[in-house]
Amino acid sequence: MELSINHISKNYGNKTVVNAFSIELDSGIYGLLGANGAGKTTLMKLITGILKPTVGQIKYNGTEINKLGEDYRDILGYLPQNFGYYPHFKAIDFLMYIASLKGIPHFKAKQKSLELLDLVGLDQERDKKIKTFSGGMRQRLGIAQAMLNDPKILILDEPTAGLDPKERVRFRNLISSVSKDRIIILSTHIVSDVEYIADEIIVMKAGELLLKGSVKQVTHSIAGYVWEGTVTKEEAIKLERKYTVSNLKHDKDMVYIRIVSEKRPFEHAINTVPNLEDLYLHYFRKET
Repeated sequence: MELSINHISKNYGNKTVVNAFSIELDSGIYGLLGANGAGKTTLMKLITGILKPTVGQIKYNGTEINKLGEDYRDILGYLPQNFGYYPHFKAIDFLMYIASLKGIPHFKAKQKSLELLDLVGLDQERDKKIKTFSGGMRQRLGIAQAMLNDPKILILDEPTAGLDPKERVRFRNLISSVSKDRIIILSTHIVSDVEYIADEIIVMKAGELLLKGSVKQVTHSIAGYVWEGTVTKEEAIKLERKYTVSNLKHDKDMVYIRIVSEKRPFEHAINTVPNLEDLYLHYFRKET
């Protein structure tokens, strides 16, 4: 199983949203990171076939997705950033409705819907109206509808936005549990959502591919750029104005500070191992 994206660009008039983007993906969870406006959502819509690239090709197992047509849609699951639902539908009725749109036979649809409601922890709420669901419950229902056709490619656009920490952890665990033998692309600007579960990180900036690799591989690109140490409160205030600070912790009259900088920010600062949040701040400090 391989998804091949070959030099795709997407232009809107004179504006280029995705620019000469190329990547090869096989089974695994891919965390797509980038600031707002980086082109993540446009890229995902290109992969789903909702949008067509201005130039370039997207292939699944060697065949262009536009030539695969219905066969490609049959192996695709998609949870858009603004997941649309019918508030007065019961959860089970909503899944049955989506299944009918996907052309899944009634008996198979009922069986699959019940199975997925159990998987996402909504089996006890299957006869409740969606309007009574919390944000996390709706997102879990969104995952269920995306998986009705047992997709080989699962696209998730900002799936944890607005969720509380407990629901975000539950959502991450759910994604991990369904990841076998699938290509899962999870777009987010919440770094912790992908740091724990992604096999590889894809960093996108200004419509272009910036980095791709494991967390260790991509964070190595800023090795030597992360510093930590203890300073006075007055020094901390000055350092915050001058540098990108990724962490501050007050302890009585002193402050532990972590800074992302290519140069040593203060005399006693020592280098430390970078994490994914440090990397995000380094590349997107002007956008955040």
